[in-house]
Amino acid sequence: MAVKLRKPVLVGGITLSFGLWLWWTIQDSLAEVGEGGMLFLTALGGGLWWLQRRRKEVQLPESPLVPLSLEQVQSAIAQTQKQLQTLQTEAPHQDYSAFSQALAALPQTLERQTLNLAITGLAKVGKTSLFNHLSASLQRPGIQWQEIPLPSLGETELETHLAPLQSVDLLLWLITGDLTESQNQALRYLNANHHRTLILFNKQDQYCTADRTLILGQVRQHLGGLLPEQDIMAIAAAPSAVKVRKHQPDGSIEESWEAQTPSLNVLHERLGEILSETPQALVWATTWRENQGLQGRIKDQLNQVRRDRALPILEQYQWVAAATAFANPVPALDILATAAINAQLLLDLGAIYQQKLSLNQAQTAAATLGSLMMKLGLVELSTQTIAGFLKTNAITYMAGGVVQGISAAYLTRLAGLSLIEYFQTQDPDVEANRGFNPQRLGQTLQRIFEQNQRGAVLQKFVQQAISRLTGENAAVITHPQN
Repeated sequence: MAVKLRKPVLVGGITLSFGLWLWWTIQDSLAEVGEGGMLFLTALGGGLWWLQRRRKEVQLPESPLVPLSLEQVQSAIAQTQKQLQTLQTEAPHQDYSAFSQALAALPQTLERQTLNLAITGLAKVGKTSLFNHLSASLQRPGIQWQEIPLPSLGETELETHLAPLQSVDLLLWLITGDLTESQNQALRYLNANHHRTLILFNKQDQYCTADRTLILGQVRQHLGGLLPEQDIMAIAAAPSAVKVRKHQPDGSIEESWEAQTPSLNVLHERLGEILSETPQALVWATTWRENQGLQGRIKDQLNQVRRDRALPILEQYQWVAAATAFANPVPALDILATAAINAQLLLDLGAIYQQKLSLNQAQTAAATLGSLMMKLGLVELSTQTIAGFLKTNAITYMAGGVVQGISAAYLTRLAGLSLIEYFQTQDPDVEANRGFNPQRLGQTLQRIFEQNQRGAVLQKFVQQAISRLTGENAAVITHPQN
């Protein structure tokens, strides 16, 4: 059953590719023209990318933590409400009561009067000693202390590793020496998520004065762009006892160990300033983090709903690409047809993910994808791997256009899966008019390629494609109508 195609980009691209093929068949030097066409189209795709979408990736400078305002937190909650409404609209038959209840509770947390303070750090940094001292000496109404031990950094993903700290209003992070790289990254992650953190260089009594000054200076230098200097301090929560010798009247010497007073005055002063000046801002930041976590869970479910809608469309386009390339023996024109198919695929996927793209944007983005595939070597690698699978079947391998057809389907699938994952990270309200980020799209494409290049995955796809191309009428193209 043949189905009419009503996609202008798709129909135009495929028609043009077949028209050019008919014209090229009357030329004497088909191979030379084919090679020239390949180079021309590759250069064209690269040119469109470099001229229209070239953007230098500039790493944003890190900045000190700026307290969130009440208006910013309320705006973030409103965005989450909007996202939940989108989810309810796109998948109305599911139960979202848990999301709704959590969202309704957020405005109330903005009025919270209690503060959650936590002491954390790796093993053997003096957390318990400091907790015992502060929970006894700093007793104020509405202040709750807790100790949160952390496993060795690097054992889990950073977000998972630091999840227990999400609901903490003020964090006291203990260290006993200079920062490691993993600690540095963890503290930068906390800063990016509006965690108010004090860095406490504990057990300073175990160092001589010169080393103590050096280590504290190095820590402040590492975090100079993130935390104010007064939030990085040296303390001694439980200083070691000192041996004391007393000379007795009879000339004998009596030795004893004398306990030392904790050195925490600078910490007490800083805590008093923060708790007096910005207690509500600490609550707002914690509410913001709770909202971001809820927003992430809603977005994950929305992405799953959209992915379930996008995959069938992607599968139909990949078989359109396979049938087109199978029937068209000119490799250069395969690229032209595939580019048109990818442009139409991009428009359809963009509509699912609420990415408003014009025809020109879709064509440019398709050229970007083609250029990225060329630059990453995915076209050559995929074709060689697929040809290697087909050599085991002499009849299939000899069939004209099979390699081209399967390769076109496979590359279209890679492009579609990359676009789905790319769109899932986009915010339609913020990034709709910014165009494609070539570097981020390239990283996504490379990752998708590695996941789908595994032997069992690719072999299954090849077998499915062979059935499509040789077991069915390749001229019959099915596609959803507008």
